[in-house]
Amino acid sequence: MYAKCGDLISARKVFDMANAKTVFLWTSIISGYTHMGYPAEALLLFKKLLKTSIKPNGATLATILSACADLGLVDMGKEIEEYILSNGFQSDRQVQTSLINMFSKCGSIDKAISVFERISDKDLPAWSSMINGYAIHGMAEEALVLFHKMLEINRIKPDAVVFTSMLLACSHVGLVEDGLRFFKSMQKDFGIVPSVEHYMCLVDLLGRAGQFELALETIRVMPVKLQAQVWAPFLSACTKHCNLELGELAARKLLYMNPGSHGNYVLMANLYTSMGKWKEAAVTRSLMIDRGLNKAPGWSQIEISSSVNVFIAGDRSHTQSIDIYKLLEEINLKLAEAGYVPETDTVKH
Repeated sequence: MYAKCGDLISARKVFDMANAKTVFLWTSIISGYTHMGYPAEALLLFKKLLKTSIKPNGATLATILSACADLGLVDMGKEIEEYILSNGFQSDRQVQTSLINMFSKCGSIDKAISVFERISDKDLPAWSSMINGYAIHGMAEEALVLFHKMLEINRIKPDAVVFTSMLLACSHVGLVEDGLRFFKSMQKDFGIVPSVEHYMCLVDLLGRAGQFELALETIRVMPVKLQAQVWAPFLSACTKHCNLELGELAARKLLYMNPGSHGNYVLMANLYTSMGKWKEAAVTRSLMIDRGLNKAPGWSQIEISSSVNVFIAGDRSHTQSIDIYKLLEEINLKLAEAGYVPETDTVKH
């Protein structure tokens, strides 16, 4: 209950105090950490679970695969796949769908396809996951073929999530006509009311293609309550096409509708930076600081022997931080000796 309500501290206290921890209790706490954005902690708990006599169930495996996807841990995902295959979870649809998602998000689209093809009785989530995998990899043609195969051959009705993936696929490769057709079809043929995700994908598609008037018309006719998020992809498109006038319009809309988001100020600063307007970019960043909106520090991670090491910009809490920074300094010196000069003109903050 605590985990579902977002109270991980209380959930962890209950979990730690429990004498008899069932697989359901383990799954609940692992799921809580995963869905609240702490996949590394979820993975640590999963490893503790494997050291007990309790066996994870399908829900546990599906959840931890989601954590692997969030962390980009494809090697760990492959280890879990081996566990799945050797412990009789091949027919668990939820687990197989989670495998497709994990491999797709970790960049192993061929592995995702392999998992999809070995599912004998594919349900909507399986089709949806594979279509989304193609979409995020920019494989629009494959996504289109699979969509029509799902609809015409297997007679499976697409849902809102599938259409989001199709719009994303079209956006990545500039298939404007196909994207508009899908957007109309989801409403006319399937009775699906467009969500903010659909509008964002459509505006992104039109903006990337430079069709700003059509993108603006799309924003004008959509529900006002959804507009705040849609101006962001429009602003990004303006930055790409160096359209200062419309970019400033989008920035004003964003700051008016959501003045507390530091991301909106970053997008606006990027607009100015891309056009060499350094003074305006500096003013925008100063405005963000004056309003107490701090950008989250950058972070990275590396997987070594199935162990995750997370590094945050400026953080020295790692147990080997002294050695790490010493080695980094040595690398920088060698780069300088080799004549390397970093390119900073296109760096955006």
